[in-house]
Amino acid sequence: MKNYYRLQDEALVAGVTAGIAEKKGIGRVGLRISFFLIFVLINLIPGTGMGISMLPLLVYVVAWMLFPARGHDLTDKELEKKIESRKAFYNYSMLGVTANLVPLIGMGLFYQDQFLLLLFTVPTFILLLPATVFIIYGIIRAG
Repeated sequence: MKNYYRLQDEALVAGVTAGIAEKKGIGRVGLRISFFLIFVLINLIPGTGMGISMLPLLVYVVAWMLFPARGHDLTDKELEKKIESRKAFYNYSMLGVTANLVPLIGMGLFYQDQFLLLLFTVPTFILLLPATVFIIYGIIRAG
């Protein structure tokens, strides 16, 4: 982990993946999507406990704490563009979370007897699909 850093100016969350991407010379968007998909796919493995499924998140938080922050000198126009891209990411992420929660809450309120049946019979992938699609689209839009 020597010489790794996080880029605050390029951050969508903490800048960890942006810093790793710059250090390794790979695309930020591809690395962000890969990291997110690893998190989602680990949660789809049958029989994984909470510890294993939260491992990617734990790795990210530890890197956030260990990697020193670095930034670039951005002009006001560049900074404004970065703020807009972060807003796009957060908006699409919240839209995805809402797209997941609203049907589940509605089902829980109006069809309590079938709610648990839905949760245990429908594959997790289908339940997480709207949020996954919107979050990936938000990552792509944010650049």
